[in-house]
Amino acid sequence: MGNLIIVAQLVGYGAFTWMGVYLLVRVARRTPLILVSLMGFFSQAVFFGYNALADYTGDAATMALIEQVFWWSAVTGQAAWFYGSSLILRQVKHNTAIVPVITPGVLAVSAAALVLIVLGTATNLLVDYSTALPAAFAGTWALTSGALYPLYITYNGVVMASALVNFARALLHISPARTDSQRAFQRQLQLLTGGGFVFVIGALWLSSNYHWDFGFSPLVGYVCLFVGLALLGYGIAAFGMLVEGQDIRRDFIYTFTSISLLLVLYVGLLLVVGNLSASMTILLIGLVIVTHTAFDSGRALLDRLFFSRAERTARAEARAYATVLGTSPVVPPAFVVPAPVLQPDEADPEPDEPAGEPNAPAPEALTLTQTALRPASKAFQDQVRRAITDLKSPPQLSQSSLLTLPLVTQRLQQTGQDDNRLSRATALRELLIEQIDNLQPGDDMSSRVGDAWRFYNVLHYPYVREISRKTALSEARRLEEQRRRNGQRDASELEQVLLWLADIDENTFYKWQRRASDTIATILWEENSKLAATDGQR
Repeated sequence: MGNLIIVAQLVGYGAFTWMGVYLLVRVARRTPLILVSLMGFFSQAVFFGYNALADYTGDAATMALIEQVFWWSAVTGQAAWFYGSSLILRQVKHNTAIVPVITPGVLAVSAAALVLIVLGTATNLLVDYSTALPAAFAGTWALTSGALYPLYITYNGVVMASALVNFARALLHISPARTDSQRAFQRQLQLLTGGGFVFVIGALWLSSNYHWDFGFSPLVGYVCLFVGLALLGYGIAAFGMLVEGQDIRRDFIYTFTSISLLLVLYVGLLLVVGNLSASMTILLIGLVIVTHTAFDSGRALLDRLFFSRAERTARAEARAYATVLGTSPVVPPAFVVPAPVLQPDEADPEPDEPAGEPNAPAPEALTLTQTALRPASKAFQDQVRRAITDLKSPPQLSQSSLLTLPLVTQRLQQTGQDDNRLSRATALRELLIEQIDNLQPGDDMSSRVGDAWRFYNVLHYPYVREISRKTALSEARRLEEQRRRNGQRDASELEQVLLWLADIDENTFYKWQRRASDTIATILWEENSKLAATDGQR
């Protein structure tokens, strides 16, 4: 374990295993870019892990078998990063997250990777598994390269240089950045470009030195490879999360720091009490990462044994709330708006507004150059409607894409609050409640159950007062009994409104809700457009 190369390999294994598990449990929607990132993370974790295990193995035959079985991981990572670079370039170039999954370049790289995997696993043409020589440090072995190993060197150079070009082209498309959102994407592209460059150096350093034995220090190559891969992996994952409207920098660093401290503590204690082999270290690192990073997922499974459905839902929302507060909301370049949710009554769609077909086009999306949703779009109306239904649920409201509206930013500046997700959720809630209050008619002498009050009533009571249409009747009867006990004859305004809510036809009730929320969406859009135009003139 004292060998620095093995230490570097174990660090690489732990870092990429954690990145993969972190992304797996944090992401809400597994887009092609996220799936490519996961493939890249776990293949690189296997690459560093098997190298550490092979380098520490004292038996030549076992070492050769390990190298042969896991050779695929020395090839798939590069293909994954190239695929990710192609997706990012197309997303930036076409201002949309909806891009072709397969391109000619991806097919060519995938075919080359498959050929190398077959040659490297089934033959001795790339790596000579039949002959093992004593390595530089005592008790270990090394294999020699095969006759076609230069093909692998060429694959590394061409594929990663092409990925680097893709990142650079994407960076040129988004420069110069004018908005905070664009600057966030620009930072990730700069990180990816730098990471790709360092990775190319590390990959060519190791593979060239392995084949031609230039006498270069392998440690330098491993450090460059690790740093480049770390920047690539984090950059692609962070870009994918930005596309989903989340800036994960703070949560990423926080979680990585906590896991690193735990690993140092556990591995350090085991080193003190006895000799720790490479295989045991790999197992320990994997267990610590999986159990601690996926702790919330494990608790969700355990909750099924001890808590009711309502309690499980509340606990899951609390954990999700704590997690999402670690990220910052950003304006995504594009997203798919989820189907609107009508709570608390969970009604079916209205007959005159049927739900979309399974193969219907995705709702309109934001582009990299926009700062808010397009005017009068159904996507914006759906987001406003969903945010209104989430007024009583801070964990849900804190995930709304409306948090990035300039109107919310303006309110934070006016109140002097810190700019974070929690403050933005609070500001958005206040903004929506104000808009609901503005639906009240100007004539306060009119009946609260008249037509002039219907839009206000169908939003205020279910979502601000949290009295759903289904519970309105029982609440009205409770108020009636209380009134009679107190000797009062006339029903209060609240009792009248609740009876009115319970008596409305269901389809009519939800139709009024939609019209009321769409009215608020129109007002918010107009105010937001004016504010964005004013900011643009400054």
